[in-house]
Amino acid sequence: MAMKNKNVKYTKYQAETVYIGESIDLKKVQEGVKQYSYLNREDPLVIKLLKDQYAVLTKFGTVTFWNVPVNLRKQFLGEVRPYIKSKKEHYPYDEDTKVLIGGGIEKVTFEKVYSAHLGVEKIKIISYVLSQSVALERYEDDIDRNLSDFEIVVDNLKTKGKALFSEKKLLKQIGKVFSVKQTTVVHLALFDKPESIWESPDLETLYNKMSSEYDLKVRFDVLDKKIDYLSDISKMMMEFLAEKRNAFLEIIIIILIAIDIVLWFIPPFPEVVKYLSKFL
Repeated sequence: MAMKNKNVKYTKYQAETVYIGESIDLKKVQEGVKQYSYLNREDPLVIKLLKDQYAVLTKFGTVTFWNVPVNLRKQFLGEVRPYIKSKKEHYPYDEDTKVLIGGGIEKVTFEKVYSAHLGVEKIKIISYVLSQSVALERYEDDIDRNLSDFEIVVDNLKTKGKALFSEKKLLKQIGKVFSVKQTTVVHLALFDKPESIWESPDLETLYNKMSSEYDLKVRFDVLDKKIDYLSDISKMMMEFLAEKRNAFLEIIIIILIAIDIVLWFIPPFPEVVKYLSKFL
């Protein structure tokens, strides 16, 4: 096999995907950043920066650099920054792999992708899988943080019968959960297969092999279950807050009625009673 031939010379690429924001407006990138060559016009967007150096953008907030040095990366990120939503200076989510072209072999491992040749479609597929993995990592992190916060609330309810959180803090926590769920639903397409693979069995095979190596389906299923669980807890907390408010209002009403009754039976101050009754 070609893999055993030590004399095979591969063209090597280092493909590294980083998360840069919640979403990227690919159309505005094409309108505003015109000094590079665009090899296609849809998602994921493949941009040729220099010879054998590419950047691949997805609408769900990732960029994959192919053999791009640090200085050019920084320059490119600065140029596309105006078209990124919910951006930060740095996100701790990234994924990388080595792509080896030549030798007449097609093989995928967790750290390397071997391919007989490289074209725009393969660049898209490899970048897309890496991007899906990175985006999943971001959502997994968000959900795990929310789960950790809610575990404290649930534990307090279980052991002490009280949330021990202010209503404002509980509502803020519930809002975070709904925000994560909304973002995930909006970008649900990021977990779908790219359309280009339906027309090419080879590309579909490549996508499926890489998807399996990065456990995309398993991770998405786990994420989906965690989101459902957090949604159930959020609904429970909202019901808890509603009942707490109703109980407080009932107590206030009972106190006002009791005061009203007591005031009617105090003989020395009829005028005061009559005056206060106007407000009860």
